[in-house]
Amino acid sequence: MLLRPLLITCFVLPAVADIYKHVDKDGQVTYSNIPIKGAKRMELDPLPNSVPAPRQSRAASTPTPGNFPRVDSATQKTRDEGRRQILLDEMASEQKLLDDSRQRLNAAPQDAKLRDKKLFHEKNIETLQKEIARVQ
Repeated sequence: MLLRPLLITCFVLPAVADIYKHVDKDGQVTYSNIPIKGAKRMELDPLPNSVPAPRQSRAASTPTPGNFPRVDSATQKTRDEGRRQILLDEMASEQKLLDDSRQRLNAAPQDAKLRDKKLFHEKNIETLQKEIARVQ
């Protein structure tokens, strides 16, 4: 039973750490919680004990003003189709780059740069697929 109050006390007490600022001969500034020769201890205000509540998005908390410019549905549909076409063109370009990266990697399977390029293009394609799905 004595363990529970001790554990609660550990979580309630604020964390305290000294912060030191060191400026070297070249003017490079280093902050650390470990004292460095020539560093000065900084006097900082304590952090608040409570955790702030998560912020609501502006869209959820602020209604759109009545005089805000509106776009008719036909114009918006045209814009969405244009955006979708741009994304599809980008997808085709990324797919070609990925295919090229795969071919090069097959020729040199130990090349880390080629492996990274292949992963980069795969991630780009994944992101583009998500964006295309959002536009539809």
